[in-house]
Amino acid sequence: MATFPLFAVHLSDGALATAWWASGFAGLAVMLAVAMWKVREEDVPRIGVLTAAFFVASSVHIKLAVLPTSVHLILNGLVGVVLGRRAPLAIAVGLGLQYLLLQHGGLTTIGINACIVGVPALAAGALYPVLRRLRVHSFVRGVLLGGGAVAGAVVLNFLALLLGGKENWERLAQLVLVAHIPIVIIEGLMLGVLVSYLEKVKPEMLGSS
Repeated sequence: MATFPLFAVHLSDGALATAWWASGFAGLAVMLAVAMWKVREEDVPRIGVLTAAFFVASSVHIKLAVLPTSVHLILNGLVGVVLGRRAPLAIAVGLGLQYLLLQHGGLTTIGINACIVGVPALAAGALYPVLRRLRVHSFVRGVLLGGGAVAGAVVLNFLALLLGGKENWERLAQLVLVAHIPIVIIEGLMLGVLVSYLEKVKPEMLGSS
């Protein structure tokens, strides 16, 4: 059976109606305007490192044995927790490089893909200090935000395919949810370990405003 690129969180050209991918660029413009407001010089290296991590993680595909597709890590939870409102900068640049260098995703869908990945990243960044003030254990915080950010991206991707698809992608949209369950678990555990470690050795990296 062939691999279907629509199963991936990065939607391809031609998958969505014009109004949907056009609105994605509008949403991305708003996120970037907020993200670029008063960027400090010391923010640039951190944004660069997270952009590289996002680019590499999203470029490595893992074939699933039980479904005719592959999935990949997203790391939007990590990007959100570390960069906060700057997260859309790393995500937009990473998506652009993936399309230009690897033909992953689509040109017309860069905006909607950035919204699908970036909105949960912003939510993770906003929730991190809240959970910390509530004294939720660092590992649990990471698990919730890492897995939750991926789950949020998958749900938004599901809704975009279901409601804005050029064709009837209902079956594919449902399989997207199933295919990414392992990624939700893996990224939750990964961010749980990373948050626990960074809070001990470099806590200033987390909860960026």
